[in-house]
Amino acid sequence: MKNKKNYFIKWAFCFLLVGLLSFCLSGSFTGSSEVQAATSNSANKRFTGWKTSGGKKYYYKNGKKLTDLHKIGKYYYCFDSNGVMMTGWNRIHNRFRYFGKQTGRMRISQTVNGRKINSKGVWTPVVVLDPGHSAVVASGYEPLGPGSSELKEKDTSGTEGVATHVEEYKLTLDIGLQLRTLLQKRGFKVVMTRTNSNVALSCIDRANVANKAKADAYIRLHANGSDSPYDNGAMTLCTTRNNPYTTSLYRKNKALSEAVLDSYVAFTGCRKEYIWETDTMTGNNWSKVPTTLIEMGYMSSPTEDYRMQQPSYQKKMVWGIAAGIEKYLTNF
Repeated sequence: MKNKKNYFIKWAFCFLLVGLLSFCLSGSFTGSSEVQAATSNSANKRFTGWKTSGGKKYYYKNGKKLTDLHKIGKYYYCFDSNGVMMTGWNRIHNRFRYFGKQTGRMRISQTVNGRKINSKGVWTPVVVLDPGHSAVVASGYEPLGPGSSELKEKDTSGTEGVATHVEEYKLTLDIGLQLRTLLQKRGFKVVMTRTNSNVALSCIDRANVANKAKADAYIRLHANGSDSPYDNGAMTLCTTRNNPYTTSLYRKNKALSEAVLDSYVAFTGCRKEYIWETDTMTGNNWSKVPTTLIEMGYMSSPTEDYRMQQPSYQKKMVWGIAAGIEKYLTNF
């Protein structure tokens, strides 16, 4: 009787043990899913390394995506506000840097697309600003382009505001000086063709300033005029594809003109006219560097004339041109 009792006790214990083990292995044991989730979350929080999602690369440190500029191993990388690894030319902390298109590694002590990057990974673009016209007008004539027999006036007095009576040369200098300050803060080297209105400069003189500086962009600042008070808006001017003096620069001139005009219109909200491709501009023909001329608005329009004298609108004008220059330099 005793042996039979022991047999049943052992049998019951084994049955209970097997059932409990099966229950645990099936994941139905109370709290097992919570334990697994906690373990997974803990692993994610500790994860450090690269991940790729949707064709975009990210770097995690202790489970968090990195943003901004960071050194990972031997190299520097940069990540946008969403943590996506950045490539190509970018302005980071007001310094222009290049990150490999495939690797994302920041380049140092190299030349990329003719642009010299120093040992700190910084490239400093050179921009020449040319505030159109002057109070002292250069007299006489000069060749339309290198070797041209066609002559044009070295300069003119420009236009003036129909309502404000502000001369064009004053407006262009005002915008030019404000633009210089903004560009310098953003990591550019800026050269001005003039900083006052007491100097007489021909169009060739102005272009030569840009040529000597080996400018990455030569921006000619002007304001428009018309017989109609209803004409308004902004346009840019660049050379044509068949320009006999600067044929090789057409693609860059067109890209710069597009970028500056699009950004200027976006910031100011003014009407967009068009890009005028013409070979009649002496300053453009003599330029050996990428150039565009922007007509910022019509001084013959009372409304636009007043607007271009307002500090708040001038700030938009300046920011628009600056954004266009940067867009060209980081995308071309």
